[in-house]
Amino acid sequence: MASAPSKGSSRAASFLARLTSTILLWGIVGVVFWSGKLWAMAILVAVLGLLGCVEYFALTREAPGRECRVWGLVVSVGFLFVLMGQVLKGTLPVAGFLPEVVGISVVVLGAFTLRLRFPIDGDESVRAVMLALLGFVYVPILFAGFLIRTALLPGEGASEAAGFWLILLVVLVAKFTDMGAYLVGTLCGKHKAIPHLSPAKSWEGYLGSLFVAQGGAFGIYALGKEHFEWIGGAHHIAILGVLLALAAMVGDLAESILKRSLRVKDSGHLLPGIGGILDLIDSLCFALPVAFLYIYLVIL
Repeated sequence: MASAPSKGSSRAASFLARLTSTILLWGIVGVVFWSGKLWAMAILVAVLGLLGCVEYFALTREAPGRECRVWGLVVSVGFLFVLMGQVLKGTLPVAGFLPEVVGISVVVLGAFTLRLRFPIDGDESVRAVMLALLGFVYVPILFAGFLIRTALLPGEGASEAAGFWLILLVVLVAKFTDMGAYLVGTLCGKHKAIPHLSPAKSWEGYLGSLFVAQGGAFGIYALGKEHFEWIGGAHHIAILGVLLALAAMVGDLAESILKRSLRVKDSGHLLPGIGGILDLIDSLCFALPVAFLYIYLVIL
């Protein structure tokens, strides 16, 4: 009889799978970044957004109101196509959120209409509508919509690649925050931060991640300084580093709330060693809106 794999070999296999997925993902991101084409970024965002929407639909399959979430999925796909179409035509306004407003309205109107034929059973219909609305806001708006709009923020006077460097800064700070929390928490984490959501996370890990995030932010700033001249100084990089790190922490925990509330362990298995698309973009769903709002309201 074959012996069961040891704990060490299991960890090694998990690390190898995660490393392979990470290299593949960064390879794709690198190709898009190297191209310098906004349409390439839009296509990548649309694909990730579509996969994330499908994953959310699968994640909530046991919840009431499946018909509402099917409607929300249809509207989400339509929104992603509209967003990509506007990018390709160069007609997407930086702060014109009409597609998002229309999408929210259509999801809510359609979901309530679909629930008219169901008898009232406590708050089941309200939960059905809210889950459909959350599915539209969570991935299409917070991730896809804000990523594209954030890339457009530098505007005239900035370098042609400035938007790409800004997105790279947001992505790296979010991922460095996650890595910093894991590494520092593993080395010296003693005080559990939020054990009912993420037992492995510690206050020491979160504190350390703030410093690691700053390292990532200033590393990108140093590499592409000419692409950040429009941002108005290194102090904005430091502030963004803190804000994005805090947002990334909450984004990671927000997905934990979603998974634990729905009583599922993983959002998906598309990315070996990482999980699903939602596991990949959870921190970005919070970091991107924070980056957009800070830059739009404070810097521009």
